[in-house]
Formats: sequence, C-alpha cells, structure tokens
Amino acid sequence: MFVFDEKGNVLGRLEDEPIYANPVLASKQSLVTASGRAVTTLTSTSRIDVPVDESIVEAAANNPETGSATVWFNSGRTSNFVSVDADGQTHTGSVEGMVRTATYCGDRQFAVVRDIIPAGDMTKHRLYELLPGGRLAVRGEWDLPVGVGPASRNPACAADGQSILALWRMSPTSSPPDHDLALVRIDVTDGSQSETVLDMPGYAQNAWGTTAVIGDRLYWLNQDGQVLSVAIEGPPAVSLEWTIPDSEEATTTVSGTTVTIVNSRGRPVFSQHDLITGNQTRDPIELPWLESIVGSPAGNTLYSTTDVTGLEEQPR
Repeated sequence: MFVFDEKGNVLGRLEDEPIYANPVLASKQSLVTASGRAVTTLTSTSRIDVPVDESIVEAAANNPETGSATVWFNSGRTSNFVSVDADGQTHTGSVEGMVRTATYCGDRQFAVVRDIIPAGDMTKHRLYELLPGGRLAVRGEWDLPVGVGPASRNPACAADGQSILALWRMSPTSSPPDHDLALVRIDVTDGSQSETVLDMPGYAQNAWGTTAVIGDRLYWLNQDGQVLSVAIEGPPAVSLEWTIPDSEEATTTVSGTTVTIVNSRGRPVFSQHDLITGNQTRDPIELPWLESIVGSPAGNTLYSTTDVTGLEEQPR
C-alpha cells in the first residue's frame, strides 16, 4: 500500500505477505487495510496489527464517520473476520459459509452469508448482524436458486437505516434474458426481502465496487465503466449518468458522492469525480512511480492496483 501527497510524491508504504482483493478502508480517524499476515489500522499517532493467516479478502466495509471497519476473509468452508471498533478495539471470529456482501447501516453492520454446499437446486443464505464485541446474530435466512446472489460486495443502506439496498444477479431461468439484475431490499430486522427486476437494455448486467444512495436514487458502476442509477422507489428503468474514460485500465472506488480513480493507461493518473455528473472535483495527480509497478511480472504474478481512496486532510 502506497500513500502519496497532492503532488504525487510517495510519503510512505506498507509491504507484507500478498493477499487477494486487498482493501483500503478510509475514515476521518483512521485507515484500515489487510495483508496475508495482518489487518492493519493506521491513525495519525499509531499502528495496530491484528495477526491473520489468510490469502483472500472476500468482503470489507467500514463506517467512514466513526472509523469502525470489518474485513471478511474467504477461509474455505468458513468466513473469518477482523473487526475494528471506532475506539480502535479489535475483535476476531468466524461464521460457517461464504460471505457474499457486507455493509454498515450507521453504527450497525451486516453480512449476507451463503452455505458452501447447495441443497439440490437451492442454497441457504443468512443475514448476520455483527454486534458490539464481535458477536454474530442471525437476523433472517432464506433459500435462493443456485446462481442467484449479490452482484456487488458492498451494497448501500437506505436513508432510514432500516433496509439494505443490494443489486443481485437473478437466475436466467426465471428472468427475461435482458433483465438479469434486480434491486433487492433486505429488512435489517427480520431479513425479509422485496425485489424489483431492473429495466436496463444495452447496459452490462453487473455491478462493480460500492453502491451509493443519493437522494431518491441508487448509483453504481458496472464493469464497462458506466455510472448507472435507478429510482429506489418507482420505475425500474436504469439511467446512464456518465462513463469513465479508459475504464478497462482504471481502478475505481465510490465513497459518498465521490468516485476516485487511478487510470493506468500510459502514465498512471489519480483523479476524483462527482458521482452524479462525472465532473472532476480536484486536479489530476500524476503517479510516475506506479508505471513501473502496474503490470510488471513477478513469477506467475502481474501487479495491478486493487483499490484506491482519497483522504481528506484534517485540521491540525
């Protein structure tokens, strides 16, 4: 993990055991990241490492207002987690099954977990709440056809905090070919759901990264680099807001109303854009030191950028 300033100069770096899908969870108080050896919390005055022995991050989420964060690991038949409270206290634990998605609704955090082995054509899913102290509570469970499940690892939370708004891939056998993505609302109290199949002809039926709720619409990125939106309540017609240039060479993160991008085509450039309009919200920053890293071979590995975020400088 590299930290650089507004001129593109590297200020510091963390280097440790490799891990797949390494996240950068930024807040006003801290930054949480992971490696194959530890989950690391950085503040302006401290560094806390929680030892792990993992190779794949399956999902990760945080509350950017408080600094609390949780990283979920794919550990085969179980999902292990490291959770960091707002005061820096850490907790570890595990749950049977595979975590498919995770999110915070204010101070509460949730994860959807599916069983590893289907029961015939159906797979059991459960909504867990991770309680203070690292305890897990089941809020609901349901069966879904094999192949149906979350399209994004980081869904959004409704403004009232009472439901999770997720994009799910629907079974091709029960949905029209051009309607394979649905907006699913999950009640955080009992896990009950409702779904709206989306009308999005011509747009890639997938979601990439974090979704966001702004006003009465849900926004997300697809793997074609398109920023799409749909009404949370109302017609299911999906709108194209704007398209990320050279998206096949870009790494993107959505945080609030900001899209943060590192584009690796030619000389790598960091930029930030308004989620709704696509307008740049700051001057681009060239990262010439990244050019020799991205795509460079190391045995059977090609280095790439897996996550990116921007930190707001806090008053001293």
